[in-house]
Amino acid sequence: MLTKRFRNRVALLTALLTATMASSAGAQAMLTPMVGWQWGGTLDFVSGDVHIEAATSYGGALSFPVRPGYMGELMYTYQASEVTARPNVGPSFKLFDMSTQYFQINGVRSLGYGDSKATPFVLGGLGMTVFSPGESSLGNFDTQFLFSITAGGGVMVQASDKMAIRLQARFLLPMNYTSGGAYFGTGGSGFSVSGGTAMPQGDAHLGVVIKLGQ
Repeated sequence: MLTKRFRNRVALLTALLTATMASSAGAQAMLTPMVGWQWGGTLDFVSGDVHIEAATSYGGALSFPVRPGYMGELMYTYQASEVTARPNVGPSFKLFDMSTQYFQINGVRSLGYGDSKATPFVLGGLGMTVFSPGESSLGNFDTQFLFSITAGGGVMVQASDKMAIRLQARFLLPMNYTSGGAYFGTGGSGFSVSGGTAMPQGDAHLGVVIKLGQ
């Protein structure tokens, strides 16, 4: 779990970036509500694995140009899903519900040339991922605050002077688990995660870009 000091640093960096982008001379903010799909990820254990089911994801981004061809942005996504245990022997079963939140500070690089309405881009970000388990018959599991990095790309298609369509896909990598364990047997089952590995995830979103201001 991330320390309180680290979470405070993430919050401070987010506030500073927001203030910097908002003060950029002539910068036109862009607000992008998004909906898409997130692929959960899997943790492997000796007796099987634990899998976060893929499910619908919602979110949005607030973006500001920082120089020609480059944007800085704050992005948030949320997914409600289920965690499933898949033992090597026997049927799979649900462990608990879980929500996953990504808070990311991104840099976006436009790859567009000329006057084309379709502009490809790449992005990279860092921030925090929050895994919030629901109630389970196996006991209570703590919320996990993990450092994460993301990378991806997509295309932005201009619909008008004030609006565009944004299609993107990202690779998501929450990190800093320190230990984990799971067992599945006739006498019962158990599961715990507190760190040591990374758990790759991915998502794809469609958004509507709304240009704010003049």
